[in-house]
Amino acid sequence: MKINYLKYLFILALVFPAFVSKAQQNDDLLNVLVKKNVISEQEADSLRSDEAIKAQKKKDQDVANQHSITIGTRALQISGLLQTEYEGFEQSTKTNTFLLHRARLDVKGNISDDWSYEVYTEFAGVTPKLLDAYTTYKITDYLKVTAGQFKVPFSYESLVSDADLEFIDRTQVVNALSGRSTDVIGNQNGRDIGGELTGSFAKLNDHYLFDYYFAVVNGAGYDVTTDNNNHKDIAGRLAIHPIQNLTIAADFYHGIDLFTVAAGTAKANTYNLRNRQGIDGRYVWKKLSLTAEYDKGTDAHLNRNGWYGQAAYFVWSNKLQLAARYDTFDPTQTITTDRTTDYTGGVNYFFNKWAKFTVDYIDAREQTATQIKNNLFEAQLQLTF
Repeated sequence: MKINYLKYLFILALVFPAFVSKAQQNDDLLNVLVKKNVISEQEADSLRSDEAIKAQKKKDQDVANQHSITIGTRALQISGLLQTEYEGFEQSTKTNTFLLHRARLDVKGNISDDWSYEVYTEFAGVTPKLLDAYTTYKITDYLKVTAGQFKVPFSYESLVSDADLEFIDRTQVVNALSGRSTDVIGNQNGRDIGGELTGSFAKLNDHYLFDYYFAVVNGAGYDVTTDNNNHKDIAGRLAIHPIQNLTIAADFYHGIDLFTVAAGTAKANTYNLRNRQGIDGRYVWKKLSLTAEYDKGTDAHLNRNGWYGQAAYFVWSNKLQLAARYDTFDPTQTITTDRTTDYTGGVNYFFNKWAKFTVDYIDAREQTATQIKNNLFEAQLQLTF
């Protein structure tokens, strides 16, 4: 009996490396062992059966651990995002704190081959907020029609999912010019209510060469019951993919919105011009990702601009990722002493495809001679389900 156990251990040692590759290779190897009389046909069949059972168990486990739950034949998919963050401030006037950065529930699906929907809700904060609530009708790949509340098609970084950001926070220019935390219209999470046309065309090998987006929105932001003026804003974006994993895009936003400007002669809470233009690019090659974006905007009489460049690289498998970013923004081009530049270094550790731990350190520099001690340490634990 000991001889039989040793034989099986020897066989498994030979066969195991092949089991991590294609099934055909496994079968070929067993056939060779049978022909050389190392094992019998019955023993080979037993090994095939055992491996098939293990493979099915793994497949069942993967299905059970999917990122979403599918209910019924019309695909009700339920997923979510939890982010708990710690902020450590260099400024003594600010309080170091833990906070619930995001707590979101996403419900979406396809009720037919042509119709899809999404309802995305934020529960972090004082009151819940409805982020996305839209339906999309797909006519062809070249033309899809969306109506409801959705992300405005401006800025690459603004359109990236919060769960997929390579840093905890978005850049200064994106927060200021894409309807986010420091925009003149307030933090709208990059979203608005209206209609949108999207599509992809000019297929090249196995990918489309162009993606386009064109939206007409209220300009009043998200999670509101009515518009605050009769003007409607428009936004558009055209992305080109000359090769796989490379995207180069240009976009614009034109609106007349109700807001207050902090400097100059424009009246408070009046209808002011709010325009934006931008270009961006992203390239992913194996474990390396490179991203850059430039945006400029006009709010009433104020001209603003900024840009960022960042790189991220997996130094260990798909577990440990290092990232660095240069981020500069000028909130008032007529003032020569108010530009701020952030140098950010980050580390992402992926426990698996659902759990991620991120640490960022931001070295903030002001254009003025006297620097403010406002560097920031951030840590965040993220779980998606």
